[in-house]
Amino acid sequence: MTVYFIMRNMYPNGKASTARVRSYTKGLTEYGIECKVIIPISPERYGHTPINTIAEGYHENVYFKYITNSPQRKSNFIKRQISDIIGYIKTLLYLRKNLKKNDIVIIYEGGVLWHKIIARTVHSVHCKVVMELNEYPFVQTPGSEKKRKRMLNTVFPMYDGFLAISENLVKLINQYAPSAKVLKVPIIVESLNKDNLYIDKKKEEEAYIFHSGSLSEQKDGILGVIEAFGIACKQLNTPLKYYMTGNLNDSPHAEQIKTLINKYNLHDKIIFTGYLNENELRNYQKNCNLTIINKYDTIQNKYCFATKLGEYLALKRPVIITDVGEATFYLNDTHAYIVPHGSPQLIANKIIEIINNPQKSKQIAEEGYKLTLKEFNYRYQAQRIISFFNRLNHLS
Repeated sequence: MTVYFIMRNMYPNGKASTARVRSYTKGLTEYGIECKVIIPISPERYGHTPINTIAEGYHENVYFKYITNSPQRKSNFIKRQISDIIGYIKTLLYLRKNLKKNDIVIIYEGGVLWHKIIARTVHSVHCKVVMELNEYPFVQTPGSEKKRKRMLNTVFPMYDGFLAISENLVKLINQYAPSAKVLKVPIIVESLNKDNLYIDKKKEEEAYIFHSGSLSEQKDGILGVIEAFGIACKQLNTPLKYYMTGNLNDSPHAEQIKTLINKYNLHDKIIFTGYLNENELRNYQKNCNLTIINKYDTIQNKYCFATKLGEYLALKRPVIITDVGEATFYLNDTHAYIVPHGSPQLIANKIIEIINNPQKSKQIAEEGYKLTLKEFNYRYQAQRIISFFNRLNHLS
């Protein structure tokens, strides 16, 4: 059995979706399952320094291929569109040529039409097709109600199986594809607490919070965490900084963020790091005093499960989370600092508590880490996924 991941994002370096696919493939390959990652279109924006420069190769024993022969998009709009169409067609031809009995195709991203064509192509060669679902369909696309209805009513029933990241998504699948098989796969991480992975130790000497998510208010509550940080800094005697990945001017809330920085005089306390490679990212994560995952009560957050939560728990870092979403199915006050959503003041109180009581925060971080040894462990989840795939194939 070979497992094909079809994704429209960057690989092997990228954001949360890339990290999740890497965790899938790492676990599966360790149990002898061959994995291939196929990227139909070039996802890296033209004019930006590419974080992936190789169009085809292996990463940790996993074969990956950009069908268009380049990770970076073309500068000309018309050429980009032509390249995308060719990439999609070549992907379908690639699958028809290479798929063999009992192979599994997992489609990770894409629109309604693409999902339909993939399903029909895979079924035409008598293989099983699985959808990886990690958020409410098209939740980040404004005015997508009609597209979402088409996805739920016409696409979901075409799929043999689903890998769903949350209980709410499982319920959604059962409603619209009752005959499909579903496996809930929460956030998955490997063991990250390895000292030899981190060469740069400079961050051990300063107290800081680290944010490795987006600079978005809707998704990551960025304005709320900055407000909370400003409130906490006024009451703390310990100097504290806040490192945030990404570039401020790329945020849709750049002006609001600047206003908060001025309001609380945080000019020398908040640092935007830009893009970090994996080693740099882990170094910041490993040595931070805490992180904050500030989810609001939105549709997107009710259905998703932040991958970065597993990373911080695996690194034994104290985490402040809100009471929204899938995390509350697994974590309680012994694993993390949980606060009601929508209150910067309550987050500020927890920041102060963690900084002023490091012994308690260390104990809580240890309990959070224990969850990653079982529930979020990539090897444990890989065993479940392999059994799931075998059941799908036995239904043929």
